[in-house]
This record gives sequence, structure tokens and C-alpha cells, in this order.
Amino acid sequence: MLLVLVSIGTFIGGALGGNWFTGAPAAEVNHGPTTLWGGATWAPAAEPGAELLFLAWISGFALLGAVLPVASTARTRRAFRARVAAGRVAAEDVWSRGWCCTRCAVVHFAAGPGMTPQEFRTAVRSAGGYGEPAEVHRVSGAAVAPVTDRPRAAR
Repeated sequence: MLLVLVSIGTFIGGALGGNWFTGAPAAEVNHGPTTLWGGATWAPAAEPGAELLFLAWISGFALLGAVLPVASTARTRRAFRARVAAGRVAAEDVWSRGWCCTRCAVVHFAAGPGMTPQEFRTAVRSAGGYGEPAEVHRVSGAAVAPVTDRPRAAR
């Protein structure tokens, strides 16, 4: 966002200060040499706005620097979404067979042994073809104490 603001600001500053879009001949824009404070004189450039042309380059590079990361991020997200969509049916098939018991922190299946949540996550993502995020974003190893019933009052 900062690069977009820099791009807009430098372009507007250069366009206004350099008279880039006036369409007037150089003789009308430049009024001849100007006497500065202390008796010095300053003669404007023959081509109006030529001394501020560097602002156009700064504006262009800032805009390019703002657009490239956004385009790169959009491309990466689009590729990941396509990869997930391709394996979604297989991943949901494995996921729908399991049942997670929060009390014992085990994922149970109708047939076969139970799995830890991390093993289940890895199995689901591997079935879908995108198992790497399961290793990067691991399930926390903190075990939750099982919930027990309150003691009943004696009758």
C-alpha cells in the first residue's frame, strides 16, 4: 500500500511541477530567467518538466514494486486452490470415515485401529495429494485431561 501511495504522489508531483500534460509550447511555460534571492539568476530548462522526469521513473518502479508481490501471491493462492480442489474428493472420503473422540484424543474408525490427530491429519492430506502442510502445521501435542462426571450426591 505504501508503494502505491509513493507511486501516486510522485506522479502527481512530477506532473504538476513539470507541466507534463499542459500541451503548451516551451516558450509559454518558461518565462525566461528568474532572479533569485541574493542576486543569482536561474534559467529554466528548455523542455518543461525534464528536470522532474526522474519522478516518473520513481513512480513507475514504486508501482511495479507494489503490483509484483500482489500478482505473485494471487498466482500462488490460485495454484494451491487448484491442487486442493483436485484431491478434495479423496481427502473427504478418508475424513468422513473417522470420528474424533475429544475425551481420549483418538480418531476412531469403524474398521482398524485408532489414530492420533496428527496421524489422521497426515492421512487425510496425503490421500488428497497435499500432505506437506500436515507436517508444517502440526497438531499440538498437548493432551487434554479427560472429562469426568461429577460425583453424585448420596441419597
